[in-house]
Amino acid sequence: MTIKQSNEDEKRVKIFKALADVKRIEIVRFLYRAKAIHTCGHIGNTHGLNKSNTTYHLKILHDAELIDIIRDGQFKLIQLREETFQAFLPGYLDTL
Repeated sequence: MTIKQSNEDEKRVKIFKALADVKRIEIVRFLYRAKAIHTCGHIGNTHGLNKSNTTYHLKILHDAELIDIIRDGQFKLIQLREETFQAFLPGYLDTL
């Protein structure tokens, strides 16, 4: 019997890779507990990251569709995408 890989499998791999780093888990925890939209700079300052490291971690989370990045003029606003967690990792956010 052959089991065919689905597009959702690729998405799961991206999600697990994105959550395989402590800093990214800390960012997800921060966004979940804050229940607010934060700027890229504020997230970096809160977690002791320089601008390039912050951008790197946020890009990985965004590529995995775990966060939304909203451009507002010169600012990038970051919001947790809870529907992705509910669909692929139900209950995960409650463990943070």
